[in-house]
Amino acid sequence: MILSDIDQLMIHWAEQRAQLGQSSLGSQMGSIMEWKGAAPRGAAAGSRILIAGAGLDHAAAEVEAAVAELERRDKRGEVLARLATFRYLHGATIREQMREVGLAEHAERTYWNWVKALHLQVSRILVSRIGPNRSNTVRRVGMRRACAEGASK
Repeated sequence: MILSDIDQLMIHWAEQRAQLGQSSLGSQMGSIMEWKGAAPRGAAAGSRILIAGAGLDHAAAEVEAAVAELERRDKRGEVLARLATFRYLHGATIREQMREVGLAEHAERTYWNWVKALHLQVSRILVSRIGPNRSNTVRRVGMRRACAEGASK
Protein backbone atom coordinates (compact mmCIF):
# COMPACT_ATOMS: atom_id res chain seq x y z
CA MET A 1 0.00 0.00 0.00
CA ILE A 2 1.09 3.54 -0.67
CA LEU A 3 1.23 5.81 2.38
CA SER A 4 -1.15 8.31 0.78
CA ASP A 5 -3.66 5.45 0.51
CA ILE A 6 -3.32 4.82 4.23
CA ASP A 7 -3.86 8.55 4.84
CA GLN A 8 -7.07 8.43 2.78
CA LEU A 9 -8.19 5.29 4.62
CA MET A 10 -7.62 6.97 7.97
CA ILE A 11 -9.54 10.05 6.79
CA HIS A 12 -12.39 7.69 5.85
CA TRP A 13 -12.17 6.14 9.34
CA ALA A 14 -12.45 9.58 10.93
CA GLU A 15 -15.46 10.48 8.76
CA GLN A 16 -17.19 7.22 9.69
CA ARG A 17 -16.50 7.80 13.38
CA ALA A 18 -17.83 11.36 13.13
CA GLN A 19 -21.05 10.12 11.51
CA LEU A 20 -21.62 6.96 13.50
CA GLY A 21 -19.96 7.37 16.85
CA GLN A 22 -17.35 5.52 18.84
CA SER A 23 -17.12 2.15 17.13
CA SER A 24 -19.02 -0.59 15.39
CA LEU A 25 -21.61 -2.88 16.90
CA GLY A 26 -20.70 -5.30 19.65
CA SER A 27 -20.43 -9.02 19.23
CA GLN A 28 -23.24 -11.49 19.77
CA MET A 29 -21.58 -12.59 23.00
CA GLY A 30 -21.61 -8.98 24.18
CA SER A 31 -25.35 -8.85 23.56
CA ILE A 32 -25.85 -12.12 25.44
CA MET A 33 -23.85 -10.80 28.38
CA GLU A 34 -25.70 -7.47 28.37
CA TRP A 35 -29.16 -9.06 28.30
CA LYS A 36 -28.24 -12.16 30.35
CA GLY A 37 -29.42 -14.28 27.44
CA ALA A 38 -30.99 -13.51 24.08
CA ALA A 39 -31.90 -9.88 23.53
CA PRO A 40 -35.65 -9.16 23.55
CA ARG A 41 -37.30 -9.18 20.12
CA GLY A 42 -40.52 -7.26 20.64
CA ALA A 43 -40.21 -4.10 22.71
CA ALA A 44 -41.40 -0.55 22.90
CA ALA A 45 -40.86 1.64 19.87
CA GLY A 46 -37.36 3.05 19.63
CA SER A 47 -35.79 0.44 21.86
CA ARG A 48 -34.74 -2.00 19.17
CA ILE A 49 -31.16 -3.16 18.89
CA LEU A 50 -29.55 -1.92 15.71
CA ILE A 51 -28.63 -4.51 13.10
CA ALA A 52 -26.68 -4.66 9.81
CA GLY A 53 -25.43 -1.36 8.47
CA ALA A 54 -25.59 0.50 11.76
CA GLY A 55 -21.87 0.51 12.56
CA LEU A 56 -18.62 1.39 10.87
CA ASP A 57 -18.07 -0.09 7.44
CA HIS A 58 -15.46 -2.83 7.05
CA ALA A 59 -12.57 -0.54 6.06
CA ALA A 60 -13.17 1.88 8.93
CA ALA A 61 -13.59 -0.99 11.41
CA GLU A 62 -10.24 -2.44 10.30
CA VAL A 63 -8.51 0.91 10.83
CA GLU A 64 -10.21 1.18 14.22
CA ALA A 65 -8.84 -2.26 15.14
CA ALA A 66 -5.38 -1.32 13.86
CA VAL A 67 -5.27 1.85 15.97
CA ALA A 68 -6.49 -0.08 19.01
CA GLU A 69 -3.77 -2.68 18.45
CA LEU A 70 -1.17 0.09 18.21
CA GLU A 71 -2.40 1.57 21.46
CA ARG A 72 -2.02 -1.77 23.27
CA ARG A 73 1.40 -2.53 21.80
CA ASP A 74 3.91 -0.41 23.74
CA LYS A 75 4.75 3.21 24.67
CA ARG A 76 5.59 4.14 21.07
CA GLY A 77 2.35 2.54 19.90
CA GLU A 78 0.41 4.58 22.46
CA VAL A 79 1.97 7.77 21.10
CA LEU A 80 1.15 6.74 17.51
CA ALA A 81 -2.45 5.95 18.48
CA ARG A 82 -2.73 9.33 20.21
CA LEU A 83 -1.35 10.99 17.09
CA ALA A 84 -3.96 9.16 14.98
CA THR A 85 -6.72 10.31 17.32
CA PHE A 86 -5.69 13.96 17.30
CA ARG A 87 -4.72 14.07 13.61
CA TYR A 88 -7.75 12.32 12.15
CA LEU A 89 -10.58 12.22 14.71
CA HIS A 90 -10.16 15.60 16.37
CA GLY A 91 -8.73 17.43 13.36
CA ALA A 92 -6.25 19.24 15.60
CA THR A 93 -3.71 21.62 14.13
CA ILE A 94 -0.17 20.37 13.59
CA ARG A 95 1.04 22.37 16.61
CA GLU A 96 -1.63 20.82 18.84
CA GLN A 97 -0.76 17.36 17.55
CA MET A 98 2.91 17.99 18.27
CA ARG A 99 2.09 19.09 21.83
CA GLU A 100 -0.07 16.02 22.41
CA VAL A 101 2.65 13.58 21.36
CA GLY A 102 5.36 15.47 23.26
CA LEU A 103 7.34 17.02 20.40
CA ALA A 104 9.19 20.33 20.66
CA GLU A 105 7.63 23.42 19.11
CA HIS A 106 9.93 23.54 16.06
CA ALA A 107 10.33 19.79 15.47
CA GLU A 108 8.23 19.68 12.31
CA ARG A 109 10.54 17.21 10.57
CA THR A 110 10.20 14.87 13.54
CA TYR A 111 6.42 15.30 13.43
CA TRP A 112 6.29 14.21 9.77
CA ASN A 113 8.51 11.22 10.63
CA TRP A 114 5.97 10.24 13.31
CA VAL A 115 3.11 10.59 10.82
CA LYS A 116 5.01 8.37 8.38
CA ALA A 117 5.65 5.83 11.16
CA LEU A 118 1.93 5.88 11.99
CA HIS A 119 1.01 5.17 8.38
CA LEU A 120 3.61 2.38 8.12
CA GLN A 121 2.45 0.71 11.32
CA VAL A 122 -1.23 0.92 10.39
CA SER A 123 -0.36 -0.48 6.96
CA ARG A 124 1.53 -3.41 8.50
CA ILE A 125 -1.28 -4.20 10.89
CA LEU A 126 -3.89 -4.05 8.12
CA VAL A 127 -1.83 -6.35 5.90
CA SER A 128 -1.36 -8.82 8.75
CA ARG A 129 -5.11 -8.76 9.46
CA ILE A 130 -5.92 -9.83 5.89
CA GLY A 131 -3.24 -12.51 5.76
CA PRO A 132 -3.90 -16.22 5.12
CA ASN A 133 -4.54 -16.92 8.81
CA ARG A 134 -7.44 -14.47 8.84
CA SER A 135 -9.15 -15.60 5.64
CA ASN A 136 -10.69 -18.75 7.09
CA THR A 137 -12.66 -18.70 10.30
CA VAL A 138 -12.65 -22.49 10.64
CA ARG A 139 -9.59 -24.67 10.33
CA ARG A 140 -11.17 -27.72 8.78
CA VAL A 141 -8.00 -29.81 8.85
CA GLY A 142 -7.72 -29.44 12.61
CA MET A 143 -11.39 -30.32 13.02
CA ARG A 144 -11.04 -33.49 10.94
CA ARG A 145 -8.13 -34.64 13.05
CA ALA A 146 -10.06 -34.00 16.23
CA CYS A 147 -13.04 -35.92 14.87
CA ALA A 148 -10.86 -38.79 13.69
CA GLU A 149 -9.16 -38.99 17.09
CA GLY A 150 -12.51 -38.93 18.89
CA ALA A 151 -13.92 -41.69 16.64
CA SER A 152 -10.98 -44.01 17.24
CA LYS A 153 -11.45 -43.96 21.03
